Amino acid sequence: MNFSFSLITAICSCLIIYFIFFGNMNFKTLEFKSFYEKLDHDTPHNELQIKLDELLNLDLSSEQIYLLASDLMSNQHYDQASEVFSLFISKFPNLLDSDIYARYAESLYLKDNKTFNENTLLAINNALFLDPSNYKALTLNGLNLYGKQKFKQALNNWAIALDNVESEDEKKALIIVMNAAIKQLEQ
Repeated sequence: MNFSFSLITAICSCLIIYFIFFGNMNFKTLEFKSFYEKLDHDTPHNELQIKLDELLNLDLSSEQIYLLASDLMSNQHYDQASEVFSLFISKFPNLLDSDIYARYAESLYLKDNKTFNENTLLAINNALFLDPSNYKALTLNGLNLYGKQKFKQALNNWAIALDNVESEDEKKALIIVMNAAIKQLEQ
């Protein structure tokens, strides 16, 4: 009888300790996974925002937040993507790199209908401070300079970006805007 009670007490203690240290994290991971699997990108904006708000109330890992922001970007939910990138930046300042700032800047730029605001420019500057060859940040900076009719500076940004770009489609897009800047300089 005494042995059974000790065994039950030990098992209960182990379960409580496991839940305290790992159970809550596993619960959050399962809740994130469930949300992510059910995420329908055709959901109306306000419903998506409500679901996202519920998810962001969980204590998500940096990987989960980054994955969510990237997925929202790729599915053209720029409002939500910029919100999630902003959360990443405020919650994980020790993990910030040039890519995070550049992706955040891109989400802001696209959210604001391809216009530049103070936050977008700050994110671009932070990205370029951390990595002066970040092609996303250079491309965005070039677009901003082009819009200000600073064609030579835009061309310089895009030339550096062209050396660091990852795909052929991105190279082609850069060459097109570079040609537009060259034509402006020739006028």
